[in-house]
Amino acid sequence: MRRRGYDAERALVRKLRSLGFKAVRVPSSAPSSEPLPDLFGTLNEGVLAVEVKASSGDKIYFSSSQVKKLFEFLEMFDLYREKVALLVGKFPYRWIFKRVEKVDNYVLRRDEKSNIQLEEIFKG
Repeated sequence: MRRRGYDAERALVRKLRSLGFKAVRVPSSAPSSEPLPDLFGTLNEGVLAVEVKASSGDKIYFSSSQVKKLFEFLEMFDLYREKVALLVGKFPYRWIFKRVEKVDNYVLRRDEKSNIQLEEIFKG
């Protein structure tokens, strides 16, 4: 299960880079109290903090504490005009991207549609 998550993170970094982002995976071998996302990227005047999970099931859960860390991380980047917190679910043959605006518990379902496209982030 953990390996699947790492593979999804690496694949997403490659995808972001192909779209022009400067993106990196933040390797963290254990849960931390530090506000670190799974990966982050920058493009133009925007910074993106991402939490990624992979599952072969129908749902992926993101706790409010995981989401809170994304917003805490983004707060450190005052120089960027636009800041996006993104939850990503990797299901077999399908990615779901959900931009979130507030700290809360979230569930991504295999059959739902993304509320944002990677190609549109920070494009105006």
